[in-house]
Amino acid sequence: MRVRFILFVFLICWPLKPLLSAQVDLQSEELENFLVITDRDFYLSGDRIWFAAKLLKNHDSYRYSKLAYIAVLDGSGKPIHEEKMLMTGQDMVYGDVFIPETAQSGVFAIVVYTKWMSNYQDFPIAKKEFLVTNPTATRAEGEPALFWEKIPFANASVSLYHTSSQAEVIEIQDLSGNTLEVLESVAPWQKVLSKVKPSGSYRIIFRNREHRIYPQGWFWDPAEFALISNLTAQKVKVVTHKDWTVLEELEADGGKTQLNKTLYQNLDSFMISVVDDSGRLVWTYQAQLPATSQGQLQVSSKGEVGEGMKLDLTGFPQQYKSGLVMAVREENARVSEFVEILNHPNWESLTSKNTKPNLVAALDDIVENPRLLKDYSPMFDYKVWSVSIADRFKSSAAPARVGFALPTTLIEEEIDRRVYQEHFEIGDEVASLQSPFTPDRVYKLEDYEEFSDLESLIKEIIPQVRLKKTSSGGGKEIFAANTDNQHVKFNKKPLVLIDFYRPASLDELWNIDLTTLDRIELYYHRSTVEATNLGEAVGDGLLVLYTKNNSYFLKNNVPKQRYFLSDVSVPRIQDYSNRMVKVATANPLQYLDPSLTFERGKSRAENLRFDTAGDWVVQTWLFGNSEFEKLQRKIEVEP
Repeated sequence: MRVRFILFVFLICWPLKPLLSAQVDLQSEELENFLVITDRDFYLSGDRIWFAAKLLKNHDSYRYSKLAYIAVLDGSGKPIHEEKMLMTGQDMVYGDVFIPETAQSGVFAIVVYTKWMSNYQDFPIAKKEFLVTNPTATRAEGEPALFWEKIPFANASVSLYHTSSQAEVIEIQDLSGNTLEVLESVAPWQKVLSKVKPSGSYRIIFRNREHRIYPQGWFWDPAEFALISNLTAQKVKVVTHKDWTVLEELEADGGKTQLNKTLYQNLDSFMISVVDDSGRLVWTYQAQLPATSQGQLQVSSKGEVGEGMKLDLTGFPQQYKSGLVMAVREENARVSEFVEILNHPNWESLTSKNTKPNLVAALDDIVENPRLLKDYSPMFDYKVWSVSIADRFKSSAAPARVGFALPTTLIEEEIDRRVYQEHFEIGDEVASLQSPFTPDRVYKLEDYEEFSDLESLIKEIIPQVRLKKTSSGGGKEIFAANTDNQHVKFNKKPLVLIDFYRPASLDELWNIDLTTLDRIELYYHRSTVEATNLGEAVGDGLLVLYTKNNSYFLKNNVPKQRYFLSDVSVPRIQDYSNRMVKVATANPLQYLDPSLTFERGKSRAENLRFDTAGDWVVQTWLFGNSEFEKLQRKIEVEP
């Protein structure tokens, strides 16, 4: 009898399982995701992509990922570059990737994710799509795409956009085939606004193909700051969120669902997701809010080639602790608008029918059991790990399948830029390695040119380090200060690295050419050593020598087995520190500073210089723990 009763209760409760899973308090989950940035929206095959990514999270706990997995996908969705990178102390990664010379024209993408995100099927990992054109075959394969903008205002009109190489006729019909509107000679790469309202179902005829649009049943009312629905019989849950934090969870039984407006005051956008009682995503929309800035970006609107320009960021609240500054050439407006549409969640391609990932839907679909932990444990506890992006992050890895043909004049401008780059050997520049940690002391070698060898420099300039003869008397060993108590002793042997490679012996260290060194970083305090996240291997401290342009590795052909971080890369940025100023180099990226720090709401970027005349855009991203803000200014640089 007891067994029957238990079985009866089980059968009754089983249908409730999806409902119970949908009732999980998403706001208690420790979520994280990246914001990914590229220096341009349009590249030629063979170009170098400079990228940066910032990890944003909804908690202050130390339990967040320290590794970023980065992949560049070509127009067919195939990875052409993959690497695992250690994040900086500001929870950032940045670096460069070359697009192969043989790459075919198409919509490419860079995705950045963590191991923890693969616990969930189709987690909305950070993704940035951009255009790549091969000068020998400029037309991207595939049919021209037709996009429409999802605007759930009750009286809004339908916006359309297409990528055909010529003007097209677009007809809008009702489901019975009656013509509602004919848009004649719709120019390519240009938004057009129809007169049809989205309240009913209709068909769109584009290039003799039919695409059907159905009413969503949900309307966003920005004036009331509420979600309105006429589906009164459907019981659903409304969740508002970003891709790294949940803002509100509300039960909705139809009619009006009122949001708490005070929670959204400092946001420029947020997602609205509606799920039914089984956890299935019913409807989603990104609500746009008036752009607000809590501080100011101050930079001159005009400058001259080679002239230093002062850039100040002031008036920002205390939650902004780091930032990024990037100066790029102003791109063609049509390209920028096209890429914006590709990356905007409210613009959908009617041609490809690709689904887009959603945080709330992903959190309801756990695929790893037990769950993979976040990479916050000591470095040498990490295991080799890989994942099939196409399987685990299906929507993010799906190719755009958008055919397009850029104007010839625009491609010729890019080819001219490439010729200038090759002429001035800009493409041969090597990235400078950046420390992913915050050291106790940094010694820049340009300040100590009077020393002829490393041994004398360490003896005279670095008091936290002592040199002692070996027991055999044939060489010298390095000891770092032990500051664990009030009596400082030099009894710790730090791990010594050159560009994160282990030297074959200390003799190799002492014989290094001092003119090739850029800086020396020293880690000796207990708390600093622990913060490096490298485990017991650096328990006695860390001494890292960085060469200019990573020359130690390149010139000595150092074997991979001596690379200390195993299969993990460190952040790297382009090195402009010692470059001679030239009048015209057509350099696409003049300045990249990924290490802005704020003090009392202020930050200053020095040495903002340009070696090319023209129109530029200075872009700044300011980061807090769970929020960010983007500001930009156009400047004119004169010869």
